[in-house]
This record gives sequence, C-alpha cells and structure tokens, in this order.
Amino acid sequence: MVFFKFLFITLVVVWFVGLIIRATFSRWLRKNAEAYNRAADKARKESARQARDARRREGDVTVERMAAAAEKQVARGVGEYVEYEEVSIEETSEEE
Repeated sequence: MVFFKFLFITLVVVWFVGLIIRATFSRWLRKNAEAYNRAADKARKESARQARDARRREGDVTVERMAAAAEKQVARGVGEYVEYEEVSIEETSEEE
C-alpha cells in the first residue's frame, strides 16, 4: 500500500510540474514569437526600401514628400517701408 501511495504522489507531482513547465514555455514562446515577428517586419520594410532605391538610376531626383506651402504669418499692414540710399566712401570724404 505504501508503494501505491508513493507512486500516486510522484505522478501528481510530475503532472503539476508538467503543467507549470507547459504554461511557462507557452508564454516564453509567445513572447519570443512576437519579438521575432517585429524584427522580421522591420527587416522586410528595410529590404523593400533598399529595393525601391536600387531601381532608381543614379542621378535621378525624386521628391518623396512636399511640405505644405507656408502661409504668411505677418499681416500686410504691419511694418513700414524704408528706402536706403547707398553712399560710397569717396563721396563722404569729399564733402568734409
């Protein structure tokens, strides 16, 4: 009877350890799979960008994105017009 009790307890302990290992391995595997998928997506995007750049001939100019036209931030009526007149150094020395 003691042998069967020992055998039963051993099987229950092994079964619980198996459950714990299976749950831990499952989480570990899921976490690493997500990290692998993120790295693969990044590599795939980089590869597509390099392939797109390789198709272009050297010296071609392309515009990827144009910025929106900046609007004037100052109203038209602000400030005043100042007219300058150039004065050469020779002219100032003759007058004195």
